[in-house]
Amino acid sequence: MKWPTYRRLAIQAEQAGINRLVRLIGSWRGLLVLTYHRIGDSSQCEFDRGVYSADEATFTRQMEFVRSHFEVVGIDQVVRQPDSYWRNRQAVLITFDDGYVDNFEVAFPVLKRLGMPALFFVTSGFLDQRSISWWDEIAWMMRQRYPQMAADELDDEICQRIERYYELSGDQRESYLDRLSDELKTDRYDAGSPPWMTWEMLREMAKSDIRFGGHTVTHPILTRIQNNDWEFELAEGKRRLEEETGTEVQAFSYPVGNPDCFSDSLMTQTARHYQAAFSCYGGVNRAASAKRWDRFDLQRWPVYGPMRQFQVTVTWPQLMN
Repeated sequence: MKWPTYRRLAIQAEQAGINRLVRLIGSWRGLLVLTYHRIGDSSQCEFDRGVYSADEATFTRQMEFVRSHFEVVGIDQVVRQPDSYWRNRQAVLITFDDGYVDNFEVAFPVLKRLGMPALFFVTSGFLDQRSISWWDEIAWMMRQRYPQMAADELDDEICQRIERYYELSGDQRESYLDRLSDELKTDRYDAGSPPWMTWEMLREMAKSDIRFGGHTVTHPILTRIQNNDWEFELAEGKRRLEEETGTEVQAFSYPVGNPDCFSDSLMTQTARHYQAAFSCYGGVNRAASAKRWDRFDLQRWPVYGPMRQFQVTVTWPQLMN
């Protein structure tokens, strides 16, 4: 049976109510890691709307659903427990990437109210320099140039430009943004403070059951830059997080997180600074299979779409890739 057929069956099972019984029994065992980026209403955002994982109401329902049906764990358990610990569990770890301010303003109050731990991977340079991310600047320039373009068409155009950036090596990135600015006849972004959290916000979150992880200093795709630049991105980001929050930083997430965004040599170097590292291309980490449990390629699911899609994903994560 082909994978698309599995997906259709899982969706049909949700529509028919069968997945309610499946969730009682459990279709998987191990550790499921969910990845969020932004939480809120994307319709008025002048930056990249593709990084919005859910609006506030949907995120709240998702967290209530996870708490009701699964064992919610923190990063301390992930790095300290042996693989065998997860064999009979349906455990879920909640993670966020990048460090957007709505993580503090919208997501954190929901998590705090529900008493749920979470792990926030923060790009330290965004907080220090208050600089815009490259994907948000691309989106901003495109929205400045084509304000009347249909939303779906413009989002597709933005995705194409961002995907082009993905392919570039480190020394080509800034010139690409300059050329895009010239092509679109817009300025480079310099319109105010980008939407990042502050160190004060992270310190407030640290008082609750919130932990932080490294996500580099400048958010490059690490396999697109020189290997001798890895040490700075891995070590300095960790140092700044620990210095500002007073907490231990145990884990790292590879920017973008697709299979081509990290390598064996990068994983080896990451292990010198962190106890675990996370990718982001789907799947569930199952202790029964050695190939599914690599502490420096812990698989995550990027969250997007409506509530029903979320329910299908967390019920059948092993089928939905």
